[in-house]
Amino acid sequence: MAVAVLMPVFDEVAALRRTLAGLRDVAAELGGVTVFLVDDGSEIPVAPDALPPPTPSFRIVVARHGVNLGQGAAIETARQIALADGDFAAYVTMDSDGQHGAEDAVALARAVEGGADVAFGNRFLGGSRVPFVRAIVLAAARTFERHLTGLRLADAHNGLRAFSRRALERVPIRQNRMAHATEIKQRVARAGPLAVVEVPVTVRYTAETLAKGQSSLGAVVILRDLAQQYLFGEAE
Repeated sequence: MAVAVLMPVFDEVAALRRTLAGLRDVAAELGGVTVFLVDDGSEIPVAPDALPPPTPSFRIVVARHGVNLGQGAAIETARQIALADGDFAAYVTMDSDGQHGAEDAVALARAVEGGADVAFGNRFLGGSRVPFVRAIVLAAARTFERHLTGLRLADAHNGLRAFSRRALERVPIRQNRMAHATEIKQRVARAGPLAVVEVPVTVRYTAETLAKGQSSLGAVVILRDLAQQYLFGEAE
C-alpha cells in the first residue's frame, strides 16, 4: 500500500530531517510514502538541501504559506494537495518536530489498511512519558471533546492520526490553529458511519517540544475559537 503523510512544519530543521529520515526508512515497508510537507511561513523557508533525497519508494511534495497561518491551515493545505495528487491506501497526519515517530505512522496506516476509516493515536496506551501538568490538561480536553463530539476516545489533541480516502474527503479543516484537532473529531462524528479506532502511539516529550507545543493557555484559545465557530456560523 502507498501512504501519504500530511506534515506541517514551522521553523524546524534538525528535527524535521530526523523525522523525514525515519519515514524514508519505512517507505519500502509501506509500499511507498509521499510526504506532503507544508512550510507554514517559517522565518527561514525549508531549503531543498534540508530534505533527504528521494528514493524509488519515498518522495516529498513541498508547499509553502507566505505567512504563518497555523497548524490547522497547514494540514488543510496538505489535505487538499494529497487528495488531488492521487489515491493512497492511507493518509497519516504527524508533526515534524520530533515528537512523532515513523513506527507509529506505520501502525496507524496498518489500522486503516485493516479496515478502519479513521485511526486516532492514543499516547496513553503507548510508551509516552506524559508530564503531569500536560496529563491534567489532556484529561480536561478529553472530557470536553467527548461532550462536544460524542466520540469516547481516550486521548485528545494528538496529531498522530490516519484516514482512509473517503474519511479524509469528509474532514475539511476550517479552524486554522490548534482547535483543528477538536474540529476533526467533530467532523468525523458527523460524517456518517465511519469505522473509528484508537492505536497505541508514543509521543516523545523534550524541553524543546514542550516549549513549542500547546500550553495550558492554548486550551483557553481553543475554547475561544470553537465558541466563535458556533456563535458566528458553522463551518461548511
